[in-house]
Amino acid sequence: MLTGNEDWSQLCDESSDEGNCCNLARDRRLVREITEAFANVIDMKDDWTKGHSTRVAKYTRMLTLELGYDKDIAERYSRAALLHDIGKIGISKRLLQKDGRLTEAEYDSICEHPTNGYHILKSISVAPELAAAAACHHERPDGTGYPQGLVGDQIPRVAQIIAVADTFDAMYSDRPYRDRMNFNQAVAIIREGSGTQFFTDVVDAFLRLVKKGKFRADDDNGGGSFDDIDNSNLARKQA
Repeated sequence: MLTGNEDWSQLCDESSDEGNCCNLARDRRLVREITEAFANVIDMKDDWTKGHSTRVAKYTRMLTLELGYDKDIAERYSRAALLHDIGKIGISKRLLQKDGRLTEAEYDSICEHPTNGYHILKSISVAPELAAAAACHHERPDGTGYPQGLVGDQIPRVAQIIAVADTFDAMYSDRPYRDRMNFNQAVAIIREGSGTQFFTDVVDAFLRLVKKGKFRADDDNGGGSFDDIDNSNLARKQA
């Protein structure tokens, strides 16, 4: 389990030693290839969420660039987003695809996936953002997230960004228990979560991209579900 003593502060620090450049480039290429392979495994685990990781990675890249980060950081955060749900490979397919409300025990099992993901990825020292994203993408700035209840800047930046991308896609995609949510309603829910569930500047970046015509699916004709979703507990429904 997570100890609560993890240090996420050095996520983007790298050696500037020129002698390490070739090794770093090689390591990054290897990490990219492994990341893509693992992402395929995650999608194979759950037919209903197939493509979720890829979409979250795309949205994460868009948000990272909109926030002013360079392409290198955007690429790294996008790779991390591909594997944010890797901990779910340890959860039964029956549970992941359950049609109906989860029991408390089932919910607790689902909530183990961030910790599981951290332990799977923590040894990849060349890309610490992978483990950070897996561990912390369900944390909230108000401290009511899980698994550690981190507050504010205790949450790694990569996870701050992925949280918005992940939650939006969880609402704005078809699931076995409902159709995708109406686009405008999903956007409104992200807006309402600013400062509590999500970091304000990430939500602001999301809303700017929405105004630019991003995020809305090409086949969206204004329909979609208006069913009420308890967004703070999307993990109950395979977020």
